[in-house]
Amino acid sequence: MAHAAPLEAVQMEMQGHLSGVLLRTIVIGLTAFLTVVDLFATQAILPSLARTYKVTPGAMGFAVNSSTMGMAIAGLVVSLFSQHINRRLGILISLSILSVPTALLAVAPDLTTFTALRVAQGLRMHQPLRSRLLISARSAAPLTPVAPSPPTSPAMSPAISSAA
Repeated sequence: MAHAAPLEAVQMEMQGHLSGVLLRTIVIGLTAFLTVVDLFATQAILPSLARTYKVTPGAMGFAVNSSTMGMAIAGLVVSLFSQHINRRLGILISLSILSVPTALLAVAPDLTTFTALRVAQGLRMHQPLRSRLLISARSAAPLTPVAPSPPTSPAMSPAISSAA
């Protein structure tokens, strides 16, 4: 029983670490999911958009996917200047700016404007996603075992070796 208090402290510390890892995982997953939704969910409504803008589905598909080109361009630019960008501030500014073309897409009058707004979305989308992933990766502490695994009883050895 003398070792119960330190073991409980280690277990509580590990629980706090695991809850931080869980929160970080949820934030990363949600950021990635929303980025993918913002990029590709419009593909599901391509026929409707093509009818609205009175263009072929191919032309509308090009316009919708032009955000990917914006992300590719932004990836090159951000990688060149990433060492000089405050990541947290970069996320805030990029997401704030990203909301402008996203809102304007709802009232884009023609296909050219729609395409330009999708490129603008892509230009602003890369930095928040990349920075969020980098911040999370750098702040993550490696998981270490709390205590060694209890020895397996001789009675369990055949069950474990047959399961493997």
